[in-house]
Amino acid sequence: MKINNSIISFFWNNFDFLVRFWYCKLGPISRLINKLLFWKLYSSDFERLDKVFEDNFAILKKNNVSVESKTILEIGPGNSYIIAYNFLMHGAKKVILADKFPRIIETKKQKEYFKREIDYISRKYGKKPFFLGNGEIDGRYIEFINKDITETDIKDVDLIFTNSVLEHVKNIEENIKYMSKILNNNGYVLHNIDLRDHYNFNKPFLFYKYSDRIWNNLLTKEGISYTNRLRYDDFIGLFKNAGLETIHEKIERCKLNQKKLSSKFKSKNKRDLEITNLRILLKKAK
Repeated sequence: MKINNSIISFFWNNFDFLVRFWYCKLGPISRLINKLLFWKLYSSDFERLDKVFEDNFAILKKNNVSVESKTILEIGPGNSYIIAYNFLMHGAKKVILADKFPRIIETKKQKEYFKREIDYISRKYGKKPFFLGNGEIDGRYIEFINKDITETDIKDVDLIFTNSVLEHVKNIEENIKYMSKILNNNGYVLHNIDLRDHYNFNKPFLFYKYSDRIWNNLLTKEGISYTNRLRYDDFIGLFKNAGLETIHEKIERCKLNQKKLSSKFKSKNKRDLEITNLRILLKKAK
């Protein structure tokens, strides 16, 4: 999140250990907060995600990657189907949505949200989406799976897409290898990876001060606030080991002014530590 109030920001950044610990480790209280603040913390902005789709679709087109008649897997869609709708409207055969910790909670607000998404996509393309039957999504075109992909029998995928997901995956090496495994020959993977500390985007490297022991045991929890803190070179190594070849990448950086770094990060190249975002298109090597 982003904190703009100077007083709140002072407390938020100077007592972040207590805030993180309280948020991810207080069991029932954390779950209650998540439920009460669901729409504030986790609801997706589908118009922003539509822009994300257009930016990424432009990369696919630039690199001559067609989605027509393709099977696409989106991992971690949150509570939005807008990217899946866009892929289908551009000719995709089917979109599989997989999320180990789904944000789609059957509430009145969620149903209203889905209706607004459908209305939006209908206006955008000037026609009723073909994947609707009697007002409901036709399962032939969109399939939702509430599992880690490594626990599924997904196969024969042509394109895998993630947006701000990989930084939250705990068994990341296993996931990346599995992505390569289920890709068809000449299949592609397109990732948007947010390498910042999500606690406060004004302080994108705040979590560099913690050791792995403190970070993993006290300050983060899978499904609530987990961030694996892998850096650019870590991801590139994992992609290569999984037989994925980089076709296109875009890197964003921010100057690292933070003095307190744990030994885990002191040993890394500063230029690598300054990378805040990575958008990368990869192809399955033959």
